[in-house]
Amino acid sequence: MKIYNKNNFFLGLFFGLLGIAMLIASIWKGFDIKGSLIMVLCLFFGIGILIRSLSAGLSREDKISKLDERNLLVKIKSRSTAFLWSEGICFLCLLACMLGHSVIGEVLSVPMTLAFGIMLAAMMLLELITVIYYNRKI
Repeated sequence: MKIYNKNNFFLGLFFGLLGIAMLIASIWKGFDIKGSLIMVLCLFFGIGILIRSLSAGLSREDKISKLDERNLLVKIKSRSTAFLWSEGICFLCLLACMLGHSVIGEVLSVPMTLAFGIMLAAMMLLELITVIYYNRKI
């Protein structure tokens, strides 16, 4: 038995062991719907990835798919869109916390305002740094 894709093998092994650990914990403490569903998903996902990592053809397909330009473009666009959405949501949460403190006088809003402000500043600073980096690189 030869491992053709080590990264996928270890990922499948991790999910398989996680599913087995959840099965043992469920046997010990009792089954519930949410835990059983997550356990089954972990087991199927882990076994599927293990099978793909042990097959030469399927591993070759995975490596080709990983290096495909279209897949890389989709990955880059989805990450940038997710980053823009997270910036917007963080800004809205910052405004809500600021309004919560100024209008209602809620004391808990002050540390949350500070936390959202720091997160938003860090996101904007990182965006500026990456723009400068890629402008110099390209």
